[in-house]
Amino acid sequence: MEYPSLTYYLIYTSRMKKYVFIWIILMFFAGCRKDDSANFEGPDLNDLYGPFSIMTDLELPNQFDFSTGGSIAFSLEISKQTNWVIEITGQSSGAKRIIQGKERIISADNASWKGGADQFPSFGLESAIVSISFPEEEGAITLYDTIEIKGLKIDDGILITSFESGMGTNWNVFNQTTTSGGINCNSGMAAKGQCSYVWDGLVPWDWAVGSVMIKPDSTNFGLPSNANNLFFNMAVKFISNIGTTNSFIQFWFDEDDNGDGVFDEDSEDRFIYEYWYKDNNWQLVSINYADLMYDEDGEPRQLNGNSLPEPSKLIGINVFFLANKDNPERSKAEVDHIIFTTNQSYKP
Repeated sequence: MEYPSLTYYLIYTSRMKKYVFIWIILMFFAGCRKDDSANFEGPDLNDLYGPFSIMTDLELPNQFDFSTGGSIAFSLEISKQTNWVIEITGQSSGAKRIIQGKERIISADNASWKGGADQFPSFGLESAIVSISFPEEEGAITLYDTIEIKGLKIDDGILITSFESGMGTNWNVFNQTTTSGGINCNSGMAAKGQCSYVWDGLVPWDWAVGSVMIKPDSTNFGLPSNANNLFFNMAVKFISNIGTTNSFIQFWFDEDDNGDGVFDEDSEDRFIYEYWYKDNNWQLVSINYADLMYDEDGEPRQLNGNSLPEPSKLIGINVFFLANKDNPERSKAEVDHIIFTTNQSYKP
């Protein structure tokens, strides 16, 4: 038998080592390669320098009834990640809802609308204009559409009054002789619905302009006993004789500590809270009911009852408008929509 020569063996071994070395190098680079774009570090070049375009049509319902508890989901695909702004405006109310994001795909996960506004006024039964803009994309078109609101969202809370059904049977009203104060409907200026409570008058001798004491038709308002997660909410708008030191709303919360159905200010708790003018727009006043026990310095109030906020004992809410008597102009303010909510402030 003939055996390979030593020269042949050395050549064969050298070639095998070369192949093995090349194979190791290839496997090394293959292992270092990132083929998962989700794990790619740094910005996508397409998002930085790529052209912007709208890939799909915006499709929205012509009308929607939010009273069923549903929501409108926006659906749109664009060519790159960039800032987008969805703005919804009520044509009659002027209510606004703004949704913002930066995702390439706009969907129910990042853009849905349950019929609410960012602040007062709330949306009504009206046509809402929808716009979607792309502020960082020069020359990009703004998309427009309209939705007819056929039903309003259901409030999550205990509604005391929105002034839509007139005065309560047990309410008490105070107005100065030169002041008109009462429910005003169909002005188109309410924070929610068609009606609000308005004071208007010139009172050069007193800060007190007028008030309305809201009382339940039955023994109490049916509020829970826990004050810690309960919020009082109301819409307030100052119209004239305005300024941070000129006008404010004072709230009285009268509790029936002994359970006889009558408030006695000499022996029971009246918690007082003041809300001063901030600007001319509708404002949401929202108070954690438990915080009523503290004064403006954060100290516990010493009242005539047990000095503990107990919402289940609340039998009267007085809304009192006061304005600077030395300012020679009419004093006017408007309030609307009293509602208690749990765990968070009211969402208009």
